[in-house]
Amino acid sequence: MQQSWVDLEISNGSTFVTVRRYAVPPEGINSDLITVWEGPLLSAPDSDVREPRYYYVGRGGTAQNEGGFHNYLARFLGWELPVVPTYSGKEAPLYLQVLASLFFVEQKQGWSGIVPRMPTQYQIREPLRRSIEFYLKLDVMERARRRSELQQALTVLRAEYSSLRGALDAAAHVSNARVLGASEFGSAAFFRSPLFDAVSGEAEAGTVVTIYRQDQWETLQDALGRLQDEIREASTFVRSRISNDESAALEAGLAQARERLRRITIELQALDDSANMMDMQRGVLEKRRRLLEQEQRRYKDIVALESMGAQFSAHAIAHHDCPTCQQSLDGTESLSGAPVLSTVESAALVGQQLETVSNVINDASVSARANDAARGALEQEASALRAQIRAIQADLEAEAPSISVARLQAKLAAEARNQELIRLRDNAQVIINDLLDAQRRANEIKGELDSLGDEVFTEEDNRKLGRWQRELRDFLSTFSFLVFAPREISIDPQAMRPAHGESDLGFQGSASDGLKLRWAYLLSLVQTSASVSGCHPGLLLLDGPRMYDVEPAAMKSFLRACTQLIGEGGQAQVILTLSEDPAVIHDWLSGCEYGVVNVTERLLA
Repeated sequence: MQQSWVDLEISNGSTFVTVRRYAVPPEGINSDLITVWEGPLLSAPDSDVREPRYYYVGRGGTAQNEGGFHNYLARFLGWELPVVPTYSGKEAPLYLQVLASLFFVEQKQGWSGIVPRMPTQYQIREPLRRSIEFYLKLDVMERARRRSELQQALTVLRAEYSSLRGALDAAAHVSNARVLGASEFGSAAFFRSPLFDAVSGEAEAGTVVTIYRQDQWETLQDALGRLQDEIREASTFVRSRISNDESAALEAGLAQARERLRRITIELQALDDSANMMDMQRGVLEKRRRLLEQEQRRYKDIVALESMGAQFSAHAIAHHDCPTCQQSLDGTESLSGAPVLSTVESAALVGQQLETVSNVINDASVSARANDAARGALEQEASALRAQIRAIQADLEAEAPSISVARLQAKLAAEARNQELIRLRDNAQVIINDLLDAQRRANEIKGELDSLGDEVFTEEDNRKLGRWQRELRDFLSTFSFLVFAPREISIDPQAMRPAHGESDLGFQGSASDGLKLRWAYLLSLVQTSASVSGCHPGLLLLDGPRMYDVEPAAMKSFLRACTQLIGEGGQAQVILTLSEDPAVIHDWLSGCEYGVVNVTERLLA
């Protein structure tokens, strides 16, 4: 056999598509390539359809990337796959392979239990429960999803709070200070009392930061007040008038200091303008980088599809569409006969552009840091110049000091310490405000988390589960389930498994009774999902459901129940493979709507 494939025509109720996958692909085609035509090519082979689109399976990203077939199929079904917790502590989509376990059963191992065997390779916690919650649209799943989002938000906020707390402690440590009233994030005290005993959500850095002096701690506010007193005291001394020559020199020095201060003010304004411009440019560049990253992911999908044999680029060029965004290229300027980049070359070009933009952003960040450092140095110089100007002005007012060197040094030391603590106060105030904001947001998140409560079912959830339980019992009665009275069978709302009393229900009776329970489980889920506007596709694919030599009467009841099953939007579709005599099936399903495809010689799988 040189090649073989399977074509499948499916509809979501409004749109038909035809899907092809090669079992034995021709040369140049990978078996993981999925070809999709938008149209019913099997039932209407002459219909006018567009060129095919290509998707892939069997590799990472099939559920998340645009080129992944499972991503496409979920969107075609109108499903927004929820994100669920995994055993690794991370989150993952509720993959289609997991959900498919509740509408597809293969013959070899699929019937060896009363509930489906769920895939384990995705490490999803409680995959059966999560799938049932999705199919029945239980509120508990939405609350679980929201709880996961909020817990993730708290994790991010914890890191932010830790970073701010570290910055505050580091700033205080430089000035031999400490911080009071900063509770550990997430502790009982953190959620019970405002940080720093803040009033109306505000706290003054001067009362939060304390300074160690002479064997005791004093608040930053008191320390600044004390230093101001020391500076004033050191400034009170007998002064004498200065000479004319000294006055001229002081005037010249004053003019020089004022001119330098003026130039610094201009430079600071220029630095501020430059910083604003760089912030704006970085914003534009960041937006460009995000677009390039999205384009790069699309090109990777295209390269992967082409490596499998898809004619994606040829199709896109033939229809004058961009291969990534599918936007029309009609009307764009081009050079006749100019070389055209291949998909791989285009992907490489996008990668180079992304690298260039990232480098420019990094350079801009370096420039911004240099800009900040320059601004800090100029502000420090300006502060010193202002102090110099005040001193010269005091001297020109005939207040030249007549003071000892020791007293002058004490004044200078007090002024230096005062300036240091003022900077500490200003920096600490910004961080304290951010910490208080982080606590406020954490309390809001914690409040919403607490309002969600435990993973308990709402009244509406219980109504849906009760409906499912009644449907299950009805089907068990129809199939002549004997090991227990059907009215004694319930659905365990935690495990989402059939139960008898307080115990899970396994194969405690005959094998045929276990098979009947499995039938009832699958059919009742479809019926219940349809009645509560759930998400089950209303489709069952059952390979060899007559196992363990189940009695003919039960098989007849099962087949008739399948023809009457209600799914989403109307009658459900049940596809079965059987080895029964067609005449027997016709007898069993007399008066029912069904179809038989009789394979007389061999069955190709």
